[in-house]
Amino acid sequence: MASTKKALAVCDTCGFVYPHRVMKLNSYGMLVCPTDYEGAYDLKNHPQNRTPDVRDNPAIRNPRPELNAERAVDWENATLIWEDTDNYWNSI
Repeated sequence: MASTKKALAVCDTCGFVYPHRVMKLNSYGMLVCPTDYEGAYDLKNHPQNRTPDVRDNPAIRNPRPELNAERAVDWENATLIWEDTDNYWNSI
C-alpha cells in the first residue's frame, strides 16, 4: 500500500491518475479506478459464463395430460382420414 494519504496511482484500464486509496484490484490483478472496477462481475466469473441449473423438478410424479372435456375435443366428428378433412369442415 501507499505510505502517504496523498499517493497517486495510474488506472491500468483508463490511464487516469487517482488517489491510491480509492484504487482497487480486479480479479485479473490490475489496479483500476472505481469507474472501471466491475466488482464481482468480470469475464471470469460473470453470471452468464456459469452453467445453468437445468435439473428436472422431482415434485411432479406420474403426470397426466388434461382431460378431453377441458380441451373441448369432439370425438363424434373426429376422423383419421386426412383426405376427408373437407367433409369435416363442411359438416360443422
